[in-house]
Amino acid sequence: MLVTAVRKGASVRVAPFAFWLLCTLIMLLAGSPRPATASACPATKTSERVHVIYIYDGDTVKLSDGRRLRLIGINTPELGHNDQPTQPLAESARSALQQLLDSNNRTLLLQYGEQDHDHYGRLLAHAFLEDGDNVAVQLLQQGLATTLVVPPNSRSADCYQQIENEARLDRKGLWALPAYQSQTALTLPPGTRGFRIVQGRVSGIRYSRYTVWVDIDGPLVLQISKKDLVNFDSLQSLVGQQVEVRGWVKQDDNGLRMKVQHPAALVAITGTSPHPD
Repeated sequence: MLVTAVRKGASVRVAPFAFWLLCTLIMLLAGSPRPATASACPATKTSERVHVIYIYDGDTVKLSDGRRLRLIGINTPELGHNDQPTQPLAESARSALQQLLDSNNRTLLLQYGEQDHDHYGRLLAHAFLEDGDNVAVQLLQQGLATTLVVPPNSRSADCYQQIENEARLDRKGLWALPAYQSQTALTLPPGTRGFRIVQGRVSGIRYSRYTVWVDIDGPLVLQISKKDLVNFDSLQSLVGQQVEVRGWVKQDDNGLRMKVQHPAALVAITGTSPHPD
C-alpha cells in the first residue's frame, strides 16, 4: 500500500502513515536513534535577529519594533477571542513558546519565507534560537503544533512533517485528542468544524470560474483555488481513488467544506487503507 502526493511535475510515492508507523517501530526495536531532533530543519541563512516582547499564542509573537511575527510551517491551537472558546492545548502551546523564548533572552534568528508577509500584514519567517535550534521543531516534537504549508512558503515542509509524524506515533499533545485522529468522511457529523484529518473516496471533480471542487464520498467537499493549481499534478486522476486530506472543516449552506492549498494536505492512497491510528 502506497500513497501518492499530488505534486506538480511528478507523482511522489510515499508510505502512508500506517506503513510509516510500522517502519518507525522496526527502527526503534532495532535500537536505531530517531532522526528528529531540535536541531533538525536548520536554517540555510539568517535574515535578521529580532527581540520578542509579547507572545500572542504558540505561533505568533510581537517584536520590539511593533511587527507581528507568524511562524512558517506550523499551526498551533487558538486562544479564545471574539466569543470563541480557547482550543485544547492552546495555553500549553503558548507556554511552551514562552519558556523557549525566556530561556534564550527572547532573541530569535529569522529566515524569511519566499512570501515574507501575509494578508494580515504579519511578518512570515522560520524562527531559530541562537544555538540554531528550530522553534517550530520544538513545538512539533511536543505535539503542540501541526504542520501547515501555505504556498509559496514550502521550505522544510517534508522535514517538519517527519517530526510531526514522530509526535503522532507517540500520541503526544494534540495527537492524543479525538479531533486529531484520522476518520472517514462518512463519519463526519453535520456541523463539524475545526481541524480534521479525513479519508474518503473522490467521487467527482467540478470546476467553477475561480475554484476546483473535489467531491468526497460523504458530506465533505474540498475547495482548491485555481491559482493554487500550479502546485498540483492532475487532480482528475484522483477520481475513484481513496485520499487522505487535512485542514479546517467549515459548514456552509451546501454542506461541509475544506480548503486545500498545497499537495502536502492531499494524498492519494493506493490499495486498501486501514485506519492509520
